Formats: sequence, C-alpha cells, structure tokens
Amino acid sequence: MPELTCTVRRVGDFESRTEEYEMVLSVEGGDSAPQRTLGVKYQAARAYEINASLDAAVEAAREVIAEAGLDVRPPDGTLAKFAWRTLQSVKYEEGGSKTGRFEI
Repeated sequence: MPELTCTVRRVGDFESRTEEYEMVLSVEGGDSAPQRTLGVKYQAARAYEINASLDAAVEAAREVIAEAGLDVRPPDGTLAKFAWRTLQSVKYEEGGSKTGRFEI
C-alpha cells in the first residue's frame, strides 16, 4: 500500500520566535515517486500563520498524491494533523530531521 511521507527539518535561527522548517512530501510505493519541497515559516503566537502553513502542506500533499496517479482523497483535517505532528516532532531537534508516514 502506498505511503505519503513527510520529512521535516528545522532551519533558521533556533532561538528566534519565528519557527522555520523545510518539509519534503512524497509518495512511496507507487509507480513514480513525486515529491514537493515546502518552506514553512510561522510564529507560534500567530494562529493564522500556522493555519496558512498547514493549508500549504495539505495542498502540496494533494499534488504529490495526484502526481503519483492515486485516486484517493484523505480529508484535509487528517493531512493537516499529519503535517502538524511531523513539524512538532522536530521542533527542538535544531537541524535534525524526522520522517512521518501516512498510509493512503
């Protein structure tokens, strides 16, 4: 079964109030392996910036799923939660990366 993978790495100034991440979304297990790289930047105190970042991640995930030729449409909330949990898993890693996997 194909999986949507999300690899996230924190970049930028780790002491800043603005959090910056590099997110790579891809589909593994299909005929091709399309991927999207997304720059995510927000201040934790600004919910609208977090929501805009999650919306961009959902859109990028939908694009790679479509490019992989898969006819599935996970709910937006599910994709946003997946992206958020992966982002939060590297919040204190200071440059380390982690990969989350979501079966689609």
